[in-house]
Amino acid sequence: MVQDIQQRIIEHARDRFFASGFSKVTMDELSADLGISKKTMYQFFPSKNDLIDRVIALQMAEMAGLINASMKNPESFIDKLYATWLVIGRMACRISKSILDDMRRYRPDLWKRIDEMRKKVIVENFTRLIDEGIGRGLVRSDVNKQVVVLMYLSSIQGVVNPELLAENSFSAEEALKTILIVYLDGILTDTARQEFHRHLSTKSS
Repeated sequence: MVQDIQQRIIEHARDRFFASGFSKVTMDELSADLGISKKTMYQFFPSKNDLIDRVIALQMAEMAGLINASMKNPESFIDKLYATWLVIGRMACRISKSILDDMRRYRPDLWKRIDEMRKKVIVENFTRLIDEGIGRGLVRSDVNKQVVVLMYLSSIQGVVNPELLAENSFSAEEALKTILIVYLDGILTDTARQEFHRHLSTKSS
C-alpha cells in the first residue's frame, strides 16, 4: 500500500514535470492533483528535489530496460532496429524543453547523469545496431553513424514536443513514425529498405 502511494506520486510527478518542467510545479499542486495530504507527500519526499531525483531515476531505469529488451528482440534485424529506435523516440518525446531547461539551470547534476546515459545507452546501442546492419549488408556503409544518431534524436526533440504538436494536426506517434521512416529509408540498403516497408505494411494491417 505504501509503495503503491509512493509510485503514484512519482509517476504523476513525472507526467507533470516532463510536460511543464519542475520549476513551475509545486508540491502543493501535486498533492491536490492526487488527493493526498501535504503531510503524506512530505513523508515520502522531504523536498521537491528528492521527488525529482526519483522521477529521473525511474525514467532512466525504464528507458534502459525497454532498450535492452528491444535489443534482444529475437525477430529480424529490421524488426529489432525499428523497435529499438521507436522505443527511444517514444521515451525522448515525452521530455519537454521546459524540463531540460530546468535541469540545465537548477539541477546540472541530473542533466549530467542523463547526458551520460544518452551516450552510454542510446548512442552505444544505436551505433551497435548500425554496425550490425553494415556487417550484414543491410545498412549503407557510407553513413556516419554518430551523425545519424544525433540527427535522429535532434529531430525528435525538435518536432515531437508539446509546443509544436499543439500548433499542428498530427499526433506525436505520427510525427515519430514519419521521422523514423525518413531516417531508416536513408540509411538502409535497397534490399533492407524493401524488407522494412514490408514490415511497416504488416504492422499497419
